[in-house]
Amino acid sequence: MGSKEFAYLLPIADLHIGDPFFHEKKFTKLVDWIKDTPNAYVVLVGDILNCATKSSKSDIYGEKMNPGDAKKYAVKMLDPIKDKILGSVWGNHERRVYRESGIDIAEELADKLGVPYGREGMLYNIKFDPYPELRRGKVNYTVYTNHGTGGGKTKGSKVNVTTGLSNIVLCDLYISAHTHLANVNKDRYFVPDTRNGKIDSMTMTYASAGGFLDYGGYAEDGGFPPAKLGTCRCRLNGTRKDLHVSI
Repeated sequence: MGSKEFAYLLPIADLHIGDPFFHEKKFTKLVDWIKDTPNAYVVLVGDILNCATKSSKSDIYGEKMNPGDAKKYAVKMLDPIKDKILGSVWGNHERRVYRESGIDIAEELADKLGVPYGREGMLYNIKFDPYPELRRGKVNYTVYTNHGTGGGKTKGSKVNVTTGLSNIVLCDLYISAHTHLANVNKDRYFVPDTRNGKIDSMTMTYASAGGFLDYGGYAEDGGFPPAKLGTCRCRLNGTRKDLHVSI
């Protein structure tokens, strides 16, 4: 992030392009905001494409476009902010295509955008150097992204999708998606520093990306509650270790 005093990190996930309930107008407004905000960056967290197949729960006959056309449309929509995308992982909907054909359509999307791809998960180390002339040292944030699995209908079960990522790696910020419920919570951990004979305190932030799929179709048929459209916005302070998430 260079010498910036702060930066926004926005997860984009669960667009489900191809599904007739994809709220394109809402997402276009977000893209415009990211494009016009110099210190805004993005991570893609899966289910950008809906990818209905004959064996999936999605209605293949109700799709607005097939997976290949949806990929092309996604490239077109994300092109204005592709230089701000730090990386991408796949979601369970893109995984449908891989399971039936061996083609990783999420990787193809990342290649077209020219962004790093991690398939199941990505670990980032975001560095700030706010006062290089004073040699005060850098401010670092570790971030892990994974689309997430499971969830259920209750808010508590959906929160567990993100908090479970701390079983994989120790990070400052965990970002998941899948549940379409934008939410945030924090934990505090004590980490022994045996080299210096002290105990450090670490705050772990869990953020879920929300989504851009309007209510109806599979969600309504399955009795899932409607969720607020949009995503969360993570603000990383570059002058001191300070992380806030707004929804």
